[in-house]
Amino acid sequence: MSEGATSPALEPGPPPLPDNDDLHREIFLRLPPLPSSLPRASLVCKRWRRLLSDPAFLRRFRAHHRAPPLLGFFADEDGDIEFVPTLRRPDRIPRERFSLPRRDGGDFLSFLGCRHGLALLIDRARLEAVVWNPVTGSRRRVPFPPGFDQGRNVYRGAVLSSSGDGHVHGDCRLIPFKLVLVHHADLRGAIVSACLYESESGTWGNVSSMAIPHFSRLHQPGVLVGNQVYWMLLGTSDILEFDLSAQRLSVIQKPQDAHVKSKSGLQALRTEDNKLGLATISELGIQLWGRETNLDGVGRWVPLKTVELDKLRSISPSMRIQPSTILGFDEDNNAFFICTNIGLYMIQLESLQFTRLFDGDMFTAYYPYTSFYTAGLGIGGGDDRAEILNNA
Repeated sequence: MSEGATSPALEPGPPPLPDNDDLHREIFLRLPPLPSSLPRASLVCKRWRRLLSDPAFLRRFRAHHRAPPLLGFFADEDGDIEFVPTLRRPDRIPRERFSLPRRDGGDFLSFLGCRHGLALLIDRARLEAVVWNPVTGSRRRVPFPPGFDQGRNVYRGAVLSSSGDGHVHGDCRLIPFKLVLVHHADLRGAIVSACLYESESGTWGNVSSMAIPHFSRLHQPGVLVGNQVYWMLLGTSDILEFDLSAQRLSVIQKPQDAHVKSKSGLQALRTEDNKLGLATISELGIQLWGRETNLDGVGRWVPLKTVELDKLRSISPSMRIQPSTILGFDEDNNAFFICTNIGLYMIQLESLQFTRLFDGDMFTAYYPYTSFYTAGLGIGGGDDRAEILNNA
């Protein structure tokens, strides 16, 4: 080595990164919003654990990602509800982690649907609605409004955050929320009633009632589009609408040109431009419709597109759609679920991607559950039936 040369061992290294909590927070914000992300990072050191468990950071994390992940489904098998996880390990939530609450007598409560990280159940014995946050375990009991405890009632309902689609899932335990309860006064009756409860005021609104054909019944779950909730009316294939602002019921007739394969071959949905849509399944494939309103306020159905199943590369030639076809709708991902002879498929409406979810599981309804889950409790278990197979 020549005189005056600097030994490589003595050359200065790169400057150290600033020991700055704000920098760490900005990096942590960009972790994927999966259940294992924050818990695994918090195991590195006490300092990271302190930063990642800070409630203010968790609020920023949820706000940054906005759309929560799909953790799984509450699946209905003839009235028996169980949670079926869909994420792969290490993010899979064990099914027992989201077991439905039980009433004092030990029986499960009746499940009506979920949205914005909350689930809606009813306790028929106590005539109460129960709003439940599966992630935190928190519950709020709400006594039925006057008149909803008379006759032989068939209940449907919907729960949503008072902040609507902009709600940061998991950022609050339960409050604020809105709850819509709908009932038939009698199994053979032609009167349906609905009422809105708001947790911020702690009161029920006015009851709205209207006549529907006596052979109709509500098909759950409801679909939230803007400020309205919609349920399919099996028997007529029309759509029952409840306007959250006006607190009023009305009925929208199905498209006259809709060729429906069966009474379960329809699904109300939300279109790309946040309007009411409809999917109908027939021998021709899946027909998608959109609801347009003219300047006079008169609505009409407009055909959007037809999906010819036999021309999609992701569909097996041996696949056949079952008579009872549509089993649920995912509002966050704008996808619905159809039952076929080879399993359950999820169809994403914009991309038309078919995702195979289960082989042979024949549930009667699926309620997709999306929420941020950052507690890290019980992650790693789950159900092998929920391994997702992508057929791109």
